Parts: sequence; structure tokens; C-alpha cells
Amino acid sequence: MKMCLIAPIPPFRGGIAKYCYSLAQELEKRHDLLLLSYRRQYPELLYGRKSQIDPEVDKARIQREFCNLSYDIDSMSIFSWVATATRIVSFAPDLVIFPWWVTYWAPMYAYLLAILHKKEIKVVFLCINIFEHEDNALKKMATRFILRRANTIIVHSELEKETAREINPAATVIKHLLPLFVYDTCDTYTVRPDNKGLRLLFFGFVRPYKGLDVLLKAVALLKDQDISLKIAGEFWNETDEYNAIITEGGISDKVEIINRFVPDQEMSSCFASADLVVLPYRKSITSGIIATAYGFKKPVLATHVGGFHEVIQDGLTGKLVPPDDPEAFAEGILWFMAHQEIDFAENIASFTAREMSWNSLAGTLEGTMRDELESMSDKPMRDEG
Repeated sequence: MKMCLIAPIPPFRGGIAKYCYSLAQELEKRHDLLLLSYRRQYPELLYGRKSQIDPEVDKARIQREFCNLSYDIDSMSIFSWVATATRIVSFAPDLVIFPWWVTYWAPMYAYLLAILHKKEIKVVFLCINIFEHEDNALKKMATRFILRRANTIIVHSELEKETAREINPAATVIKHLLPLFVYDTCDTYTVRPDNKGLRLLFFGFVRPYKGLDVLLKAVALLKDQDISLKIAGEFWNETDEYNAIITEGGISDKVEIINRFVPDQEMSSCFASADLVVLPYRKSITSGIIATAYGFKKPVLATHVGGFHEVIQDGLTGKLVPPDDPEAFAEGILWFMAHQEIDFAENIASFTAREMSWNSLAGTLEGTMRDELESMSDKPMRDEG
């Protein structure tokens, strides 16, 4: 099958690029893949003037992985959109995959959709998120405008499935859990002989909806316990609020902050040395951090928001607590301290093998083509006589 994936991949930073790269690797094994990535993904102002590129990624190595890869799309250039459409049409794919996670892509996608629909090229929207975490009415309107033009939508939670159906009742909507993020693991971590304390990891961009303030207050409630917290990732806003909680809570000796982008090798060390990955989010639908934690066989303590309950098996692969509640989050931490005999790694391996593989997601994409071919074969032939 000929497939086209339009997506950011490394050396672009962040979970979306890692997601698209993992999917592209699976599709490359199975199909004739045209992988179209970006020369310029976002304008500088939109990305908070932070670097969008991971300088440690070997771009040449990635280019060697794929037979048909280009980094030519400029998201801000209509001329680039035209060239992209021309290249896709020339390739004549059976399927074009559009990842969707922010409304910034609405203008470019609208143009490409118009061309591809005219050429009767099948398009699938792969919604990492339907609506942005920090949304507004205009963004929601743009999202609805685009997704109403989709024939097939793949989402990663039951909640998103319901949302997609509400936006576009005519579309085929399929749910597949967010696949596992797997990295090279670090072998430099030695388990402590006493195995009593707990090392917590909060990873990724620090933004208000992620509830770091709640986590710090929970740690302050447990300052007499043998726990430590590593916060690894760039702060989207100023750190004053968090520093104040740390100081007032008397937990400066328990908290380590790495306020910068963390490249893959260092990230692997962060996850390998953690006992528990924590997500005190106020809101979310899915999270690549959970998929990453599972890739390192690490259990997760998270809030009961969005679709987290679909990927966290309470008491087996992690635990869920109410959002925006430092006391409840502190109780969750204590629960893990009291249940270190549970084989979380084995539970995670068993669950993810069944529910969270890239092989399965690729099969779901392939199934959208088979379903369409079957539906076409079921249609009665037109009598030309």
C-alpha cells in the first residue's frame, strides 16, 4: 500500500515529533511511505521563542531510515502548501495521514484537503488531541471546521471518540489507545538496598494545566517521608509561584528542578532512575508522558481526568486520584510507598503488549483502507445501458 504521512519528526523536539516518528518507523516497514516533514513547523512567536530543534539528534541518520523523506514544508508559506499538494498527488497514495493536535494547522490542512478530496485521495485524521489543552471559542470553531471535512478520524480515548462523533456524525470514528513510547534505556541506575523510599518524576513542559503546584503541595505534606521529586522540563511561564511553594513548604532539599529541554539520553536517565512518574494534571485527554513511563516499565500516579482511566489500570499499572487535590495526591504517593511489592513492570508489559503497540495502530490505519474497499465492493454497479 502507498501511504503518505505529513508530520513533524526529529530533530523537531517534543512528544508529537516522537509520536509521528514512531508511527513512521512502523509504516516504513510495511508500506511504500512518503514522509513529509517540516523545514519550518511553527513561527518563533507561537513557540514561546524556545528552540524547536533538538541539537543532539542526528538528522542524517533519520534520513537514512526512510526511503522517501523530505523536510521541505514551510507551514507559513502558501507556495509550500502548493508544492506539498503537488508532490502528494504525484505520489498517488492510497492513504494520506494528517496528525491533528493544534488548530494552527487548520489553514494548511484546509487547503490540502480541498486538493486531495478533488483528486479522490483518501485522508485519515489521527487526532492526538481534538481540542487544545488551552483552548478558546475561535480555536474550537477552527477544529470543528476541519474535522467536519474528515471521512475517517482515529482518536486515543473514548471521550475523544464521543467528541469526534459530535463534531462529525457522518465520519467513521475509531479509538486506539496511545501507543507506547520506547527509548534506549539507561543501565546506570542501581536500586537502593533498602528499597523503602520513593523517587518521583514530573517530566515535560511545565504549563498551568499540568498542576505542578498541586504536586509540590502534596510533597510538602509528606516532607517527613523518604521521597524526592525531580522536575525535568522547560517552564512555559515564570517559576516564581513554584519556588514560593517549595520555600514555604520547606522541601528545597527534596526537589530538583531541571528547567530546560531534556534531550533523549538524559530523559532516559530521568525515567530509569525514577520509581514513580507523576501527572497531577488539572485537565487532559491523553498523555505521551504515560506512554513514555510505560516504555520504561514505570508506574504512574495521575489524576482522574480525560481518558487517563483507559490507560492506567488502578492498582496494577498505576493509580488515579481526584484532580486539584494535594491531600489526595499525597495519599496516592503513600499508597505506592506501601505497595512496592507489586510487580508494576510485569503488569505494564502485559497491558501495553495488548493495547498500546505501534503495530496495532498501523493495522488500524490499514483497516480504514480495507473497510473503504469493502464498502465500495458492496455498492451496486451502475447500469450504463
